[in-house]
Amino acid sequence: MNTDTQWQQDLVTALHVESLFISSGLAFPKAEWADSIKPTPAESARAVENIREWRRYLPEACVKAMIDDGWQWST
Repeated sequence: MNTDTQWQQDLVTALHVESLFISSGLAFPKAEWADSIKPTPAESARAVENIREWRRYLPEACVKAMIDDGWQWST
């Protein structure tokens, strides 16, 4: 589990990378693009754990946006 400081640094890094992609005109991959990729049971369990953790300290709208963007698979 990440510390609050590490989590904040990761978020700042992710936002910085996202802004670089947007400013360069590159498209960020969306979760819908990977519909044909099936996660393993271990990956699914990790995704569920990520979502449970987020729901402990983030508003539900934020968690929904993160899920919509596929973050549960990448953390």
